[in-house]
This record gives sequence, C-alpha cells and structure tokens, in this order.
Amino acid sequence: MDEVMLTCSSSDERGAQKVRTQMDTLPDLRNQILQLLETRLSETSIMMLQEKLRLMQRCSYYLEILREDLLPTADQTQQVHLSDQMLWSLIDQQRLQSAMTLGNTQVKLLLTLLGMLYHEIIRGCQELETFILKYDQGLVDSNMAASMQKKLQQTHQYVKDFESRMTRNLGPLDLQNQLILNTGNFPIPQLTVSLTVKMPVIFDRLKSCVKSNTVHLCWDVAGQQEPDEQFEIHIKSLHPTTTEHAEFTKSICQSYNIQVKDLQPDRYYQFSVKRVDAVNLVYGQWIDTITLKTLYISELEQSAPF
Repeated sequence: MDEVMLTCSSSDERGAQKVRTQMDTLPDLRNQILQLLETRLSETSIMMLQEKLRLMQRCSYYLEILREDLLPTADQTQQVHLSDQMLWSLIDQQRLQSAMTLGNTQVKLLLTLLGMLYHEIIRGCQELETFILKYDQGLVDSNMAASMQKKLQQTHQYVKDFESRMTRNLGPLDLQNQLILNTGNFPIPQLTVSLTVKMPVIFDRLKSCVKSNTVHLCWDVAGQQEPDEQFEIHIKSLHPTTTEHAEFTKSICQSYNIQVKDLQPDRYYQFSVKRVDAVNLVYGQWIDTITLKTLYISELEQSAPF
C-alpha cells in the first residue's frame, strides 16, 4: 500500500513539475507568437500571401515539350512547340491528351493545396491572436499553452510550405508512355513534358477610357508585355436596366489595346479579355471583365454641327 502511495505521489509531482515548466515558459511562448504575428503573419504579409494565391489562380498553364537530346545550355534554349507540324504528326494524339489531362490534374491539385494552406495560415493566425489576448488577461492555463505551442509550430510550417510551393518548379510530368509511338522505323526522339506558366491578362483600368460612341481598352500581362501574343476581346451590349436581349461580339487583337467603335451613347457595355486559347493550354480559368457606360449626348449636342 505504501509503495502504491509513493508511486502516485511521484507521478503527481512529475505532473505538477511539467505544469510549472509549461507556465514558466509562457513569456517566451508569447514572445515567439508576437514575433511571428509581427513578421511573417503581419497584415502586410498576409495580404501578400493572398495576392500570390490569387495570381496563381489566375495564371494560365501550358504543356511544354523539350527534346532530351537538345536540352538547354547556359546560353541556348531549344524548345519544341506543339505547333511544329513535323512534331505534331509524330505525336500520338491519345497519349498527348492523357498528358494534357495529367497536367490539368496537377495544376488543380497545386491550386487546391495552396488554397488549403492559405486558409490554415489564416485560421492559425486568428487562434494565435486570441491566445495573446487571453494571456494578457491572465486566462491562460498549461493545457492552452501546450496547444498553442503546437499551433505555433504548425502555422510556421504552413507558411514555409506555402512559400516553397509558390517557388517550386512544376517540373516534368511523370508520363506512363512516351508521346511518340515506337514503330521501329526510325530513332524516337526522347521528349520531356512539363508545365509552364503565363501571368494573367488584366485590364489597365486607369488607361482605358470611354467616350459617347467609342471605348479605348488597354491591358497588360501582370505588368509585363510579351511579344507575339494574341488576345480575344468579348463585347456585350447591356440595356441600362437589364441584361435581356444583350448583343455579343468578339474580336481578335495582337496588340495590348483596342478601340471599340460604333457604340451607342448612354449604354452599358461589358468587356472581357483573355489570351487566344492555344492547343497546349491545360488550365486557364481567368477572364478579366469590366463594365463601362458610354457618355450621354444631349439632343442639343447631337444636332450641333461638327
């Protein structure tokens, strides 16, 4: 009986010592949390994470094919485009479609993972802020301290994972079969298939302007302009109070601006811009859209001579 009591007493003492140790480290835990909240989880840092996620969600993703026997060197890049007619005739279309589907799946998984990490970071940030408030009110116990220590480590890891995924190369796709069938008639070029990213197309809302019968639209590619790009402009005419009987037109443009003419005064128009879809596009959901109203012209202005 005495041995049992001694064992219980020893266990209680270890538990009490563990609690005292956790409570003694509370100031240090508070400082660690505050440091994270003021640096990588600051309001500015969270906004930057959100903007990075939004940018990735709006990007366009393409299948890129490289010949392994012509790998890029430091001063040379040899890219095999899908528009190459000779290569196109050699590629098995069913295997190409499988590669496109795999690429689409990989992009969706990446975007889903980034979204999940971002939401976990936000939730962790909120819980850590709540802990600081309770600590300052003297409402923290040892169990809460242990829980927040784990939450601090988890949230820090989520931030690291998010940032590493943002900078990681999408890398070569792990295809089950080469894109070119081996018929035995000629040597088969070995191809590496990976994903490449293009930044989203966004209207420049400051440069775009409206007149009574025309609208001048400008756009860019996340602050950059790439040569030889083609864009698809959609124009929808809207009634001032309803979208019924809307008229729709489409234009193809190779520049970064367009003048839309022959519009009606005092009318709402919806404009959208996107890249012309390429044969190697595997994922691209973003289409930028703006609604503008042409200027009103009074009867006096309409009858005035030019």
